[in-house]
Amino acid sequence: MATYTDTHGYDKGSAAHSAFTNKSYTVVVEMNFADITAARLAAGATALGAGDILQAIQVPAKTFVSAAGIDVTTVEGATQTFDLGDGDDADGWLDGVNGNAVAVYSPTHVLTEGTPNVIIGYGYGKTYSAADTIDLVQVNACDTAVVRVWAVMSDLS
Repeated sequence: MATYTDTHGYDKGSAAHSAFTNKSYTVVVEMNFADITAARLAAGATALGAGDILQAIQVPAKTFVSAAGIDVTTVEGATQTFDLGDGDDADGWLDGVNGNAVAVYSPTHVLTEGTPNVIIGYGYGKTYSAADTIDLVQVNACDTAVVRVWAVMSDLS
């Protein structure tokens, strides 16, 4: 087997190759539940309740999301947990984030032992071949917490 260092017919990404600029980026959406509650009331929209899902970040088709998470900046003050997922898995990114602890939460690798052993969730990232959204699930009703939902994304198109 040979290894070829020439690049006949393609550009392997030299420092001058512009196709690699601005391909990876971070998206952050702040969700202030006091503001969301007031805006929904003013618009005559249904009040949010336990189990409701808010689409937080648009994910274009042909995008690799290497990580997504939640930064709790203001606690709820009552029982509150959040899940972070998408249209395929409501808690694929994070499951059971404490809405009463100021902290940054990011995905981890969870191994479920069995036959075969399986990695649960998106701890190694996820490729989105079709457009989707990263969704925040408020497991309990929420009206005072402030969270920042974030995702590190790479354009594969």
